[in-house]
Amino acid sequence: MARAVAAGASDVHIEPMATGGEVRFRIDGLLRPESTVSAEVAAALVSRLMVMANLLTYRRDVPQEGAARVNLPSPIDLRISIMPTTHGLRAAVRLPAELTQPKSLSALGLDVPTRSLINQFIHADGGVLAIVGPAGSGKTTLAYAVLEAIAADQPGLSIVSLEDPVERDLPAVTQIQVRPFGELSYAVALRSMLRQDPQVLMLGEVRDAETASIAIQAGLSGHRLVCTLHAADAAQAVARLLEMGLEPYQVAGSLFGVITQRLVRRRTAEGYAGRVPIGEAVRIDEPMRRRIAASAEADELRAMYRRSDGFVSLRDAALQRVADGSTDTAEVQRVLGLVPSPGTPGEG
Repeated sequence: MARAVAAGASDVHIEPMATGGEVRFRIDGLLRPESTVSAEVAAALVSRLMVMANLLTYRRDVPQEGAARVNLPSPIDLRISIMPTTHGLRAAVRLPAELTQPKSLSALGLDVPTRSLINQFIHADGGVLAIVGPAGSGKTTLAYAVLEAIAADQPGLSIVSLEDPVERDLPAVTQIQVRPFGELSYAVALRSMLRQDPQVLMLGEVRDAETASIAIQAGLSGHRLVCTLHAADAAQAVARLLEMGLEPYQVAGSLFGVITQRLVRRRTAEGYAGRVPIGEAVRIDEPMRRRIAASAEADELRAMYRRSDGFVSLRDAALQRVADGSTDTAEVQRVLGLVPSPGTPGEG
């Protein structure tokens, strides 16, 4: 664990294999082999993690999750997940996000359109800002930075986040750990929190129709709400909300904007070190609201915002990073796939 922290890893995996075991570190989004061990040592490592996390060491047939605190030399909290496989127990250990995550908007190195949309949201009266992208694209890190920017700009606001799990401590924010499959689900927690006079809310992820409905109602009633959503871009985010059963006029009236984000590794003289975001920012303007309310298809919405003044596509944002030397074409191709030409449907 000390080596993982020193290497800037976000996760440590202990993978059982037919011929032994492998310890891997996730650094800058990619798993890297750290060491190969015998099957006996791999099993012992996983068992020790289970003891540290107070898990049931005699249950080798079910997934288990827990937490542990270690001193390296200062105390850090680990999240530990155990999964049975055909070759034995597999362990995934998540290190604290504050060890690797940037902690402010300025530290994130956002592009100008994304930062502009966030600044507009910081000073808005209400609405929903959706941050979309696949797993590992920095959505939660960006959402945290938005909350902290609001807290710094407007002291005294009631700011609440609902998360599964809580990634890191936000001093100016009331953070609530929800249990999606327990009694304190996103929907239950969000419905209750709306009775406690919050002004700014964050949802770790919109996963179901009930949570989406309550979130949209919060945006319609004058709350500012930041949420993450698994979608490829802004048009698909709107389509996903409609597929969850929301009325088109509700989505049109509540959605402030959508930020699509990916992370690419930063190019250095020695190779890659750290990551930088590439973003696509879409402000939901009145013409788009009218088309969303009329149940416009995703392709029509996508064509509308691509024609808007100042719009920078995910592809073009990535190519700007290549041009300024932040990354290279190979890394952009790895993250985005084949880099399409401007205007190609489905880019990003």
